[in-house]
Amino acid sequence: MNLYTLNSNRKKINFVIIGKPNSGKSTLFNKLLKKEISPTGETYGLTKEMFVKNFTFNNIDFIIHDTPGLRRKNKVLNKDEESRNKKVVQLLEIIDIAILLIDSTESITKQDLKIADTIMRRKKLLFFVFNKIDLLEDKKKFKKNISDFLSFRYSQSREVNAAFISALSGKNILDLMNEMIKKNDLCSFRIKKTHLNNFIKKIAKDSKLPKIKNIQIKPKYIVQIESNIPIFKIFINSKKKAPNLFIKYFDNEFRKYFSLNGIPINMRFISSDNPYVD
Repeated sequence: MNLYTLNSNRKKINFVIIGKPNSGKSTLFNKLLKKEISPTGETYGLTKEMFVKNFTFNNIDFIIHDTPGLRRKNKVLNKDEESRNKKVVQLLEIIDIAILLIDSTESITKQDLKIADTIMRRKKLLFFVFNKIDLLEDKKKFKKNISDFLSFRYSQSREVNAAFISALSGKNILDLMNEMIKKNDLCSFRIKKTHLNNFIKKIAKDSKLPKIKNIQIKPKYIVQIESNIPIFKIFINSKKKAPNLFIKYFDNEFRKYFSLNGIPINMRFISSDNPYVD
C-alpha cells in the first residue's frame, strides 16, 4: 500500500563532500567532475580552500562543494584553519545533501561521528560514504561490521544512509549518485491525513510507549507542515515536555511504519490538552 505521495519536481541538488583530512574528498570531487580541479596527494590536509562546481547527471543539475578536512578542535592550531572550519560548517546551512567521506582503512572514528552530529542537527540528508573500500582485504567482513555498528550501537542509524565506494577507481559511485537522487526526491513526500491518523491509532495502543511518573505518554493528533523537508507537529496527552525516550521511540516507529529511513524528519512535539491548539 502506498502510504505517501511525492510532490517533487526537483531538478537541482546542492551537496557537499565533508570529512577528516585525507579521506579522499578531493579525489571524489575530481572523479565526479572528470577533471583534476581540487589538489590531491599523500600530503596531509592538502586541500586548504573550498571548491564549488556544477555538473549534470541523469538530467539533474548538481552543485558540488569540496571542502578542507575537519580535524578535532584540539588539533586546530592556527586561525586560518579555524576560519576554514567555520566556513565549512556555515555551508551546511544551504546544501541539500552531505556526503560524510570516511576512510575505510580507519573505519568510523569519534571525529566522524561528531561531524555527523553537526550535519544531522541541521536536518540534512546524510550519507556515510566509506571510501577506499578497494584497499581492504575482507570487504564482506568490513561491511558486516559497519552494518552491525549502525544497527546496534548507533542510536541515530535510521537518520543516515551508508555506501561503500572507491573514489580512485570509481567503484559504486554511480550507485551512490542514484541513491542520492532517490532520497532527495523522497524528502518531498506528503502523507495523507488518513494514513497519519491510522499510525497514531496504532501507536497509541502500544504498551511500549514510555511513561512519565507512571503515566503513559500517548500521541493524540499529528499534522504535516508544508516545507522543504518533512516537518510534523505531534500533540501529546501531557502538559510536560516530551521526554527523549518517547521522542526516539516515536521517531523509530514512524520511520518503520512509513519506510522512511535515511530521511531528515523534523518532529515537533506539542504539550497541550487540546490537540488543535498550537
